[in-house]
Amino acid sequence: MSDLLAAAQEEVKPDMTPMIDCVFLMIIFFICIEFKVLEAKLPAYLPKDKGSQATKVEPQEQLSLGVYEDSRGTQRFPNGGGPGLVNSQTQRPYRFALQGHTIKWMVGPTLVTNSDDLLNQLKRIYNNRDTWQDDKEKPGQKKPMPVVIEPHPGTYYDDAAKTADLVKAAGFGEINFGGGLGQAPGKK
Repeated sequence: MSDLLAAAQEEVKPDMTPMIDCVFLMIIFFICIEFKVLEAKLPAYLPKDKGSQATKVEPQEQLSLGVYEDSRGTQRFPNGGGPGLVNSQTQRPYRFALQGHTIKWMVGPTLVTNSDDLLNQLKRIYNNRDTWQDDKEKPGQKKPMPVVIEPHPGTYYDDAAKTADLVKAAGFGEINFGGGLGQAPGKK
């Protein structure tokens, strides 16, 4: 019985020899393999019309639509909390709604101060067939120029989303977003 107890108390150690053998075989495999052979056999479905190519790409005219803060507004916290406070349950800052926050737009060189005027301005541009461009995907046809929405410091995601909705409502199909203009003064 004491032999059985001694055997049960003996520590079990796995044999690492097969594991070490596998590691050495993998090291030898990776030293001997030529990765260039593998690269040539892997399919890569890369876009052929973009990237670093020697072909020249003609500039494309775009409608620039700048989104600017007109009035900062004040933050209202409907679920409690306040600026800089973190919700202890979610570990995220409290959500807020903006009161009095307004934006303005620059459609090219034209200042627009409300959404109805913006929609009318965009529809006017869309309906002017002189602003349309040749469609490279459908030769012989024209398409409206792409619109680039450029949110400026002090604007929010909601401002850009509502602007995109108005651009879409005017009829434009190709919408791009510019950015990287930094933070609003006084924000960190």
